[in-house]
Amino acid sequence: MKSKSINRLFTLNNVKTLGERIGMFFMILCIILFILTLIIFGISFFFKNDWIVHEIIQLISGVCFTFVFCSIFITIIFMTRNWIWKLLGIFITIAFFYAATQLMVNVKMIYKDKIAYENKQFEKIIGIPKEVEYDNPESGPRVVYEIMFEDVTIQATHLWIRQDYFEKNMKGKRLEVFYLPNSRYAMDVRVAE
Repeated sequence: MKSKSINRLFTLNNVKTLGERIGMFFMILCIILFILTLIIFGISFFFKNDWIVHEIIQLISGVCFTFVFCSIFITIIFMTRNWIWKLLGIFITIAFFYAATQLMVNVKMIYKDKIAYENKQFEKIIGIPKEVEYDNPESGPRVVYEIMFEDVTIQATHLWIRQDYFEKNMKGKRLEVFYLPNSRYAMDVRVAE
């Protein structure tokens, strides 16, 4: 026998079909995941001095945030009767699941680099970059996003190397780049001597 509060939950605002009930479940899940995202993101600032732990926690927060959007679009899939919105919701949900899996792979790779980071056992590459990509910020100066060599692409956003500084002092020169072996996050970029 169901309790009256559970019956009221499923009949609130005429939510009666199984699809609408599933949609309500994902709507509640969305709210829970959003709160969890904010909590995890806030916790990451307690580890500001330990870069690798801070980065892992921030990426986990990003995973939760992408699941918030997955929940939103799954709610749309189940709550709408319009097949165009259902189809659009399915495609967008798949895209956000893909983004979440990529973030989870990044979490795994950075976690594997934790010991190398703590022991300062970085990989090193010396050479002239084949290409340098810059981020596209909404405000503020552009910074180096990736440094691409023949064999490896290095992530460098977290070093905050400004585009104007890089182009003035490093562009076209042989660089010495120290990076983590699994995640390929740059730890230091300097002009090779």
